[in-house]
Amino acid sequence: MLSELSSHLNALVDCDPNLAVREAREIVVDGPNRFNLMSLRAATLVNAGALLGNQDAIGEGLELYRELHGLYPMADITYNLANGLVAAANCGADNSEWVDHQEQTRAYRAEARRCYWRVLQDGDADPDLRTQAWTNIANLFAKTYRLSEAHDARLSALKVDPTNGVAAFCAALDLMWLFKRGGCSELTRMEAVMLAKQALRNKERIVQYAGARVAAKVEALASELSDSPSRSHHTNPFIRWVEEERLTLAPVVELVDPSLGKLDWLTLPGILEREPEVGSRPAPLFAMFNMLKSDFALARDLAWRASDESVWPKTGQFADTLDYALYGPDTSALILAHRTALDLLDKVAVMANHYFELGLAPNKVSFGRLWRDSADKKTGTPLTKKVEVLIRAGVYAMYGLAELADDYDGSDGILRSQKDLRNSGTHRFVVLHDFGDPSRARQAPEIEHLNHSDFIAEALRALRVARSAIQMIALAISQHEEILRKQTDGMIGTLVVPDHH
Repeated sequence: MLSELSSHLNALVDCDPNLAVREAREIVVDGPNRFNLMSLRAATLVNAGALLGNQDAIGEGLELYRELHGLYPMADITYNLANGLVAAANCGADNSEWVDHQEQTRAYRAEARRCYWRVLQDGDADPDLRTQAWTNIANLFAKTYRLSEAHDARLSALKVDPTNGVAAFCAALDLMWLFKRGGCSELTRMEAVMLAKQALRNKERIVQYAGARVAAKVEALASELSDSPSRSHHTNPFIRWVEEERLTLAPVVELVDPSLGKLDWLTLPGILEREPEVGSRPAPLFAMFNMLKSDFALARDLAWRASDESVWPKTGQFADTLDYALYGPDTSALILAHRTALDLLDKVAVMANHYFELGLAPNKVSFGRLWRDSADKKTGTPLTKKVEVLIRAGVYAMYGLAELADDYDGSDGILRSQKDLRNSGTHRFVVLHDFGDPSRARQAPEIEHLNHSDFIAEALRALRVARSAIQMIALAISQHEEILRKQTDGMIGTLVVPDHH
């Protein structure tokens, strides 16, 4: 009986969503099948409501999913709640300005990210659910110009399920968009080709999850791109590790091209000089960006070297705390790599404050609080006027920075644990253990006890967060410079900024 009702409503969603909504509202959610009936009613209301642009129907479905999640906080319910939140956020997107829509749906999208994130951290979640959660959170990132985080998420989706054609296709599209903007290597296009071909090999999955129209787009893209050439593996273990962990500081998250001779070749675009009287020296912005890249390279190098304890001289004698804890410069290097990576976020904010003339004193700038006004009971935390004006003008990557800051600085943000761990490593003590349960170590409020392998994963995630912020500030500056050039009349004199080396 229940399976027949489910099949009937699913068919109605496709052919007559209005009737699907009406019949879903008539479902009585009582009796022994209450859980399944609530789930079916919620799914029908959300899916049909999304097709109709009916916010009321989506809202009813969301209310049911919230009730279900309160009773049964399982991964599949969390995932469906996230999808409902995304449907609510997408409703009416065509009827308002991009910035207005992002701000109006900010709470929905933040909660959806948190729900997807919980699914992704659940080791017992079904692989199909996890690959879809990675794909969906990637789509959320991409819509707000968090493009490298989106690419990371899509590659993670493909790692869980290599047949996820939707993730492969979306990754290829975004790479091609960045490639056409300029500044990327030919390897960016090559990776887009590889992903488009991978997507086409799994066309049936695309039809299943995204529909025949998207599948047709995959075929069109794949036919536009030539076959990618064969590529030899890196012999240098460090280069191979950097590529596998996606830690290059390039315009996009891409493969490593040995012919370039550099891993970190992300550069600033041409900058229109605002102080022509200073002569022929490059603007201070270039020095700031150089140091961002330098610090990132050091943090990454520390994380790599920390994996080999033989790199560090054995000069210390340490007490055995009888809890399998690790002590020595290799352990401290790993903790320092994590801290150094996240310290870069404040430096990105200082650079943005300087370049975009946001008006704060440099020593008053923090990444978490640069982009929005202080909390207010009536207005919440709106974008500052200067930031809002810039985004409306077309500096869309700045919104990605503001959203990343929300996830990092917000008390319930998906990256808040990174900030808390950074604060523990900076102001107190982090102790890593290579065996046993860290929670069984002798506890003190001054010490954070963590598993060594878990902390390695956190350090790599911190490096990717920093990489994302650096790439976004470069993209935001590029978008702003395009706007300034269109507003500039007459000839523009140029000064070549040479390679420092």
